Amino acid sequence: FLTWFLLFLFLASCTEKITITEEVEVYPEKLFPYNVFYDSTTFKQRRDDLISKIPDDALAIIVTNDTYLRNGDVNFEFRPASNFYYLTGFDEPNAIAVIKKRPDAPAPGTSELIMFVEYREGVIAQWLGEVYGPEGVVEHFGADEAYRFEDFTEHMNTYLDLESYQSIYTNLETNPAVKEIFNNTITNIPTIQSVDEIIDLLRVPKADIEIASIQNAVDVSVQAFQEVFKALEPGMYEHEVAAMLHYISGLNGCPRTAFPTMVASGPNINVLHYQANQRQMNAGDLVMVDFGAEYGYYCADITRTLPVNGEFSPEQTTIYEIVLEAHLAAINSAAPGVNYNDLRSLARDIVLDRLLEKGIITGVKSQIISSNTFYRYIPAGLTHPVGLDVHDPFPRNLEGNRILRENMVMAFEPHIYLYEGDPTVDPDYWNISARIEDVVLITSNGSEILSSDLPMQIDEIEEIMK
Repeated sequence: FLTWFLLFLFLASCTEKITITEEVEVYPEKLFPYNVFYDSTTFKQRRDDLISKIPDDALAIIVTNDTYLRNGDVNFEFRPASNFYYLTGFDEPNAIAVIKKRPDAPAPGTSELIMFVEYREGVIAQWLGEVYGPEGVVEHFGADEAYRFEDFTEHMNTYLDLESYQSIYTNLETNPAVKEIFNNTITNIPTIQSVDEIIDLLRVPKADIEIASIQNAVDVSVQAFQEVFKALEPGMYEHEVAAMLHYISGLNGCPRTAFPTMVASGPNINVLHYQANQRQMNAGDLVMVDFGAEYGYYCADITRTLPVNGEFSPEQTTIYEIVLEAHLAAINSAAPGVNYNDLRSLARDIVLDRLLEKGIITGVKSQIISSNTFYRYIPAGLTHPVGLDVHDPFPRNLEGNRILRENMVMAFEPHIYLYEGDPTVDPDYWNISARIEDVVLITSNGSEILSSDLPMQIDEIEEIMK
C-alpha cells in the first residue's frame, strides 16, 4: 500500500496544472421581457370604428384560421388571422366574431361582440391544453356573449331569421371550414360583402401601442443582425447565419419570424426571395440578409448586404453606395401626404443616373424608363407598410394613388440587381447586387428610422466585422 501511495504522490507532483484560457463567446442577454399587447379599450374602439363604417342593417362576421395539417398527425404552427386579431386580440384557432351595432347604446356606432370559440375538456384538454372557452372570452376579451364554436349555425340562424339584416360584411375566405358551414346550413342568407377593405383602411395608421410593439420587433432584429456582423466569415454556411438570427429572436421570446429568413450569398443574391439557405460562403462573396422578428404579432423587416470577408471590393462598394444614396434620399423625402409613386421615382432616378454615369450599364435613361427596362436592375418596389403583416395593407385613394399618412410604419428597401450575362451591364459588375432595408415611422412632419441602431454606412459595417 505504501508503495502505491508514494507512486501517487510522485505522479501528482509531476502533473502540470491545466488551465483553460480560451474565451467562450456568449450571446447577448435578452433585451426585455416578452409581452403580447392587449388593451380591451383599444380593441373595443376598433370594433366601434368598423361598425360605424357599415350600414345600420348590416352586421360583420369575422373569422380566424383553423389549424392545418403539416404531415402525418402534425399541424403547422397556428397564427391568428391578422384582421381577426386586430379586432379582438384573441389568438386561438377556429373562432368567429359577430360584430353588430348595439341597438340600445347611448351613442351611435357602439358595437356589440358575440364570439364562438373552441371548448375543451377531459382528454382533449389533457392532450392539447386548456382554452379560454366561452366564459373566458367574456371575462378577458370583452365579448358581450359567447358560445361554443359548434353552436354557430344554431345561433346565426336565429340572428338572420329576424330579417333585420340586409347584408353581412365578412372574411369567410379566411376559414374554408366556416365558409362551408355557413353556406350549407344557414338559411335566409342576406347579401355578402367583403369586410377586408374596410379593416385595411383602419389598420393603416398605427396606434402608439402598435408602434411600441413594432419597435420591440425591430430592436430584437437589430440585436440579431449585430451578432451576425460580428460572426460572419468565409466558410460559414448560409443556414448558420439564419440560425444565429433565429436564436436571438427566440432568446427575446419571439415565437416566430415575420417571414422566412433569407440569407443569400454569391449567385443566390439575385434570387429576390431566396429561402434555401444552404450554400457555403466564400471570401469575396456578398451576402444579402433579409430578416425580421415578430413581436406580439407585429413585424420587423430589415435587410443588410454584407461582405463575407468583412471588406467590400471596389465594385461592391460602388453598387452599395448607390443603393445607400437612394435609400437615404427616399426616407428623407417621406412625410404625410407624399405619394408613394413619387418616392419610387426618386429612388429609381438616383439608381439609373449613377449606374449610367459610372458606365456600369448602357443605354439612354428616358428609353430605359419608357420601356420599363429599369425593372431588370430594380425588379421590386421601394417600400411597403409593416404591421401585423410584414406587407401590411396599403390601400389606394380615389385617384388610385398610395399616399403616406402620419403614424404609418414603412419598410424602405431600395436595391440594385445586376445579373450575370446581361449585355447591358459591365461584366465586372455581374452578380453584384445590393439591398438595404430599414423600418421607418412616418411622423407629423417627416420620418424616423426605427432601425437606426443598425449601421448602414460601409465604414461602420467594416469596422464591426473586423
